[in-house]
Amino acid sequence: MFMMILLGAAVAFFVVAMIMAAGSGKTGKKGQGQSRPSGGRTKAAAGNGQPARREDLRLPYRYADDMLFVHGDSVWTGLVLPTAIDEYLNASELQAMAEGPARGLLNLARGDRNVECHYRKVYQPITALTWAEDLNAIAWEPTDNYKAYNLRKAEYQERIGAKRERNILLVKLGSIKRNGGTGVLADDDEPFDEPGLLKGVRGAADQAVSTATGVADEYLSPSVLAEWSQVAREVHESLEGLKGTPLTREELVWLIRKPLHGDLPVPPEPVLGSRAWGPDQFDLVVDFSGENRKTHIVLHQYDEVTGEQQTSYTTTLVAANWPAETRFRQSTAWARYAAQHVDFPVEIDMRFTLIPYLKFKGRADKIRGNLMDEMNDMANSGRTPDTKLAGQVTRAQELVDDIEEHKMPGMEAQIRFTISASDVKELERRRRVLEMQFKQDLKVTLLRPTRQQWRLLQSQLPGDAPKLPIAPYLRLQEVEQLGAGLPTAGTELGDNPEQRSGKRLGWVGNLVGWAGKMPVHYSLHVGPARNDGGGLAIVGASGGGKSSLALQKFYEESESGVRCLVIDPKTDFAQMCYYLAFGAQVNDPAFASDAEQGLLGTEHSTFHPVNPEFWAETEVVDLLKGQAGVLDPWVIARDVPSGRLLAESMLRGFLGDEDYQRVRLPVIEGMATVIGRYNSAIRQAVDQGLTAREAEQSVARPTLWQVVDEVVAAYDHAVATGDREAMKDLKLAQMLLTELRTLPYARLSFAEHPQPLSSMRKRRTVITLRGFQSPASSDPRHWNPAERLAATALMAVVELGSQMLDVGYEKNPVTGEVGLRPKALFVDEAYVVTATESGRDLMRRALKQGRSYLAVTVLITQQAIDLVQIEDSEARSGGANQIHTVFAFKQKSAQEASLVAPLLGRPENDPKVIAALQELRTGVCLQRDADKRVGTVAVDLVFQEILAATDTNGTTRPARQGINPPVSVWDWTFLQEVDADPAQSSAQVAAGV
Repeated sequence: MFMMILLGAAVAFFVVAMIMAAGSGKTGKKGQGQSRPSGGRTKAAAGNGQPARREDLRLPYRYADDMLFVHGDSVWTGLVLPTAIDEYLNASELQAMAEGPARGLLNLARGDRNVECHYRKVYQPITALTWAEDLNAIAWEPTDNYKAYNLRKAEYQERIGAKRERNILLVKLGSIKRNGGTGVLADDDEPFDEPGLLKGVRGAADQAVSTATGVADEYLSPSVLAEWSQVAREVHESLEGLKGTPLTREELVWLIRKPLHGDLPVPPEPVLGSRAWGPDQFDLVVDFSGENRKTHIVLHQYDEVTGEQQTSYTTTLVAANWPAETRFRQSTAWARYAAQHVDFPVEIDMRFTLIPYLKFKGRADKIRGNLMDEMNDMANSGRTPDTKLAGQVTRAQELVDDIEEHKMPGMEAQIRFTISASDVKELERRRRVLEMQFKQDLKVTLLRPTRQQWRLLQSQLPGDAPKLPIAPYLRLQEVEQLGAGLPTAGTELGDNPEQRSGKRLGWVGNLVGWAGKMPVHYSLHVGPARNDGGGLAIVGASGGGKSSLALQKFYEESESGVRCLVIDPKTDFAQMCYYLAFGAQVNDPAFASDAEQGLLGTEHSTFHPVNPEFWAETEVVDLLKGQAGVLDPWVIARDVPSGRLLAESMLRGFLGDEDYQRVRLPVIEGMATVIGRYNSAIRQAVDQGLTAREAEQSVARPTLWQVVDEVVAAYDHAVATGDREAMKDLKLAQMLLTELRTLPYARLSFAEHPQPLSSMRKRRTVITLRGFQSPASSDPRHWNPAERLAATALMAVVELGSQMLDVGYEKNPVTGEVGLRPKALFVDEAYVVTATESGRDLMRRALKQGRSYLAVTVLITQQAIDLVQIEDSEARSGGANQIHTVFAFKQKSAQEASLVAPLLGRPENDPKVIAALQELRTGVCLQRDADKRVGTVAVDLVFQEILAATDTNGTTRPARQGINPPVSVWDWTFLQEVDADPAQSSAQVAAGV
């Protein structure tokens, strides 16, 4: 059998020339001009002395654009239906999901005309190379390693065979010849071109070309096509409840190619847009040869570069028998089951005809009448009707009653399942498994029609289907039965670009893991790009895998050109940077000392980077070893009024609510004095001729040190004047405040002449707090003085970080265009900050402002309750949620899980979510993406080097980081290729194994 699909001639013209060999089992020879316009047949020797039958025919794809296509005399339109993840939906949400397709199709069956439809579930290999190239192209300033990182991940996905589920609904609009068939429009309303649609062959030369190619130059009237396009648009509007997007011409071509490739990859051949071509000019769509066997089709494809033949075997099964009564259940929904509970791809092909209410009622009445007549005949002849017939009568009556009650249309449908494999043995194994699973779990009988496989394959092609002699397997049923199969249920999660007002928002980011068989991609800035919030939350108990995901994202984003700042109390991020820059040297006992002193990579250290380029773009700042005053509120804040509010929050945090209330009045008076002095200096500078901006730059801001000095001066004055009442209030204030200047963490906020940190200009800046002890409780009321000091300092650091990221426009070093550089603030142990109301206010401001400044805040925490409060407060105030994506890892108790559930958009008493959060394995999480979809994701670090760099376990990290990572990502090792994990080998040696 030989098939060639050509596009061309006049507007956009598809032609399929096929020669099919059957009976002998031998491959038919490629045609060489024998193809006949009329689809005539010729005979050829099969090579074994037996005659072989060969069919010459064309599949008449005449026209296609991004709204409709013409197949023979029929006009069709298509929708790509979105995949909806249903893993954690409750009963009412599942019911709504099941009813969605029926509600969407109702508008098509409003009239008195049957409407032919075609549903296809297919699996499209992800073109990972295109994804990687697109991702590299949108990066602000990608390193060579970042580009290689994505290209290697593309290779990884293609090795695994990552596929994306595609759900396609095709609707027949009508006929261009008004032939009285099925379709949306009545015959008299169908657009029609009086002179006809075909222009004849114009001359002898054209006649010769037409004979050789089997194609006559075709003309489709633009006015008629425009009218059909309007009909298609109206159909799409009537189906808007399905939330589909129009099937493009490129997608249609892929849908034509797909059945003819079996399990072989469909090559991404270029497809030209719809345009006028010269006579007999064509685009090759598919070229294949094959064999029509009794039980399957053998498909042959040829590699265009090597000429190597690739073969696939495909067969189609028909649903022949369904249970008499079925209850809707998520686990046994037939389309969902085929997609998620079978270990190999199962494609679904469902041809169905929508039948208007009155016609449907009439057919149901007729069926019931026939069954009643049969029962009466048996009774009149003295025979007792069997229970099977009685059950059929009962069900027929129930169907009639239901139709009468709901006034609903129906449909006549045939459901088919196609499987493919690389050899016959595997194909047969898959067939047996599929038949057995459907029989055992769904009580559905699947049969494989013999000698009909070629026509079943043809039926998968878009457009009119060939007639099949398997009508007994047609089912007359209510439209709801389509939705009951959950045809659009899937496992798709992660980045999902959308179209708004003709503009594409977002992109597909880095690979982070897998939801079932589907890859999950996520980029920090896709949320803001889609006008969603500027926050990411990564929550989970210690040891669940949240740090590995956060560290992976930190590496990816910083290498792409995102300017990343990390608040790193536990030094996990610093350790990752040290390993990727210095390799196995991190295990040297003296390494930590040089790191603490800031000597690494200098002439004063024995440790020098194995990856100098990475280290040159990394800065690690140990704040506790830094200069005093670096966290002065007026140094951190955007302006003086903001500094005053921050100073109050910090003093309240350092002292605790009770002590702060006791000293609040002297503090407020001290602040008023120093701010008044500052404002006077500003006015004086302006009077001397400076602009307001110049005055602000020349006049030193107030300091917290000055505030304390004012309180001390007031106390000294009270003592000197003998004002005992003033002394009583001021004595405690001056004592507590002067002590703060010397205490750990708090001293960072006090200096006579505070200096800010150097401006952040490298890809990565990690601010560590070595020795930081996180509070044992998430409730600030239970914090001891040392924990209060640490928590308040951390809040100030976050404020510092958010201000450091607040920078203006920059020139893109790649494109030369001026714009906002993407930025990211990572906050580890975020619950310490969000536990207080002032800390939550800080995070709300950072999240709101971040979207405007392209600065995403990543909150990494063990506690979710405070993040829920941030989201709830936004919702109550009428604002949008600011956390666009959540990754939730294992929770240790049902109580903790119930606090995480609202962050995922699920009720706090959702039993599915609560149970799942407690049962998650290390490295597996629940994700809520920007589209509010929730599903299970297995994080995939992909590379051995990333596994080593993100290891935060003190037991396994030394062994994994005992090997220098190659400088180039091209030399990194896929985890699936690693013979032995160094950490496991080290553990075995230690155990004496």
